[in-house]
Amino acid sequence: MGLLEAGDYYILLEVFIFLAIAQVLRALTKEMGVPEIVADLVVGMMLGTYAIGGIIDNALGIHLFVVNTGVLLFADLAVVLILFSAGLGSRFTSLRRAGGWVVVAALAGSLTTFGVTFAVFSLFYSAEPALLIAIAIAPTSTVVAASLIQSERLIEAPGAQFLLNASALDDVVSLVLLSVALTIVAGHSSLGQIVGTGLTYVAAWVLVLLASVILLPRLLRIPPLRKAEGLPFALLFGLIALVLALGFSPIIGAYIAGLAIAESVVGPRTRELTAILVGVFGALFFIIIGAEFNVGLLLNPVVVGLALLLAFLGAAGKFVGVYPIARRWSNDPAAARAIATGLIPRGEIGLIVGALGFGLGILTEQMLGEVLVASILTTLVGAILFRQYCPALRPIGNASAAAPTSR
Repeated sequence: MGLLEAGDYYILLEVFIFLAIAQVLRALTKEMGVPEIVADLVVGMMLGTYAIGGIIDNALGIHLFVVNTGVLLFADLAVVLILFSAGLGSRFTSLRRAGGWVVVAALAGSLTTFGVTFAVFSLFYSAEPALLIAIAIAPTSTVVAASLIQSERLIEAPGAQFLLNASALDDVVSLVLLSVALTIVAGHSSLGQIVGTGLTYVAAWVLVLLASVILLPRLLRIPPLRKAEGLPFALLFGLIALVLALGFSPIIGAYIAGLAIAESVVGPRTRELTAILVGVFGALFFIIIGAEFNVGLLLNPVVVGLALLLAFLGAAGKFVGVYPIARRWSNDPAAARAIATGLIPRGEIGLIVGALGFGLGILTEQMLGEVLVASILTTLVGAILFRQYCPALRPIGNASAAAPTSR
């Protein structure tokens, strides 16, 4: 077996430069109350090809600060680990306990945002681009929500569990919308085909979830398998391969795997191992988002204006859709405000939709830029607002401040 090529070592060097500088900036900004995610995004924007990273590469005549397939592989690993860790901390029992309120919140947040955004952006673009832009801004970033909850050490709080479960279901809603939209774009727009596509995806997600929660804990009870520390991670990526084959995002598979393995006898040990991996690689996804952002787009007033409008519609639609549901569930306006603001950040699913639309020729580079800028803005604003309101999710004296009333 030969050694790696020089370019491969540049990839490893780039990844660990990103991670090291992010840790330094996190430490410097922590006392200022800046969320860790904001620091990660800023590091990426500073060291990306379009900023200081590009200047360094040109001066040294190398290709160090570039976002290539090797770097994206590490970023994808970071996403998977964060969502797997979130599922391990959530447990299926908490999802079942939250029940219908989580489903209603996810539906209300996504559909309100989608409907308002499509109506407004139809004034600027034709139906197909407006449709994909509305879908791109509808889903909450589950990765951001999970990172915010973990960084604030709120994983055990009922309100935080509600937020996390709503964001995971929110992704499912948006992927169903995307499947329906692609059916329409392909010209198969009869009502029966549209409804059938949506129901198929919902049924597939429910079946994968239930099968995983029932089968994986039983598999991990077998004595020889129980001792294999790497097996939960093999099951994680096996489940991701399955959901990819079904047409879902890998982050949904990662979250479901975490929910299932959390119920097993190896759950505590797997949680500890995953926490170590997230501590090392978790920041990389957000750094890469920042590094991929072309800061030159900020000089285009049309892109900036429409991105600001898109970010506002995304944030307002999510808050208006979720807040009443969260308040009804919690009987606490402050906790409901924290949950609703925690669902404002956009990220991975929206960027996937935007890239898909661009690849199909439906979205232009300017439209894709608007989605990127709006995703960054909502991530920054949502993270800052959640950091301000999240103390309402912490029980003070007893659990009544964060726990839902019985129904």
